[in-house]
Amino acid sequence: MKPIIMIMACAALMLGACTGKQSADTAETQKAPMKIIFETDMGNDVDDALAYDMLMKYIEEGDIELLGISSNKPSESSVQFLDLLNNWYGYPDIPVGHVMNGATCDDAVDYAAAVVNMKDSVGNPLFLRNPSPKVIPSVQLYRELLAAQPDSSVTIVSVGFSTNLAQLLESPADSVSPLSGRDLVAAKVKRLVTMGG
Repeated sequence: MKPIIMIMACAALMLGACTGKQSADTAETQKAPMKIIFETDMGNDVDDALAYDMLMKYIEEGDIELLGISSNKPSESSVQFLDLLNNWYGYPDIPVGHVMNGATCDDAVDYAAAVVNMKDSVGNPLFLRNPSPKVIPSVQLYRELLAAQPDSSVTIVSVGFSTNLAQLLESPADSVSPLSGRDLVAAKVKRLVTMGG
């Protein structure tokens, strides 16, 4: 008889643990999505495109809110490719920032340029673009996005050059926020996740 009682007691404990886990999982799924700004040198290497795809999957799962994307590659095709991807994935309103006076990587293959220049059989761009994308200087985009968010709520995911982040930290107070870039980041950014090579 004792083995049966032991089995029933274990089953009861497991059921209780499962119920507790389910409650914890339910609370977890009800958390607000993580607020992300994606910093990228899209067009140099495939890691950026894969990171972008992961972010899109997290949006679809309701895990993140992608506030904006900042290109740290001084390339028009990088920004165009980001707009193309936003349209491809169904998020054409995600704003894109572009670097000012950014570092270059002249020896890299620019796959972004190859894709944005692809044409269909009658010479039109092969991939849909936003006719009026919101593309502004990255520091301005950062300041606008951060100023609009609650304190300690934003995660910056950075892949590539650090130019935009350095310029953001050096930015002065302006009409968007009375805070300097350093103080704005200290107030609004919860976490920086960066690829270090």
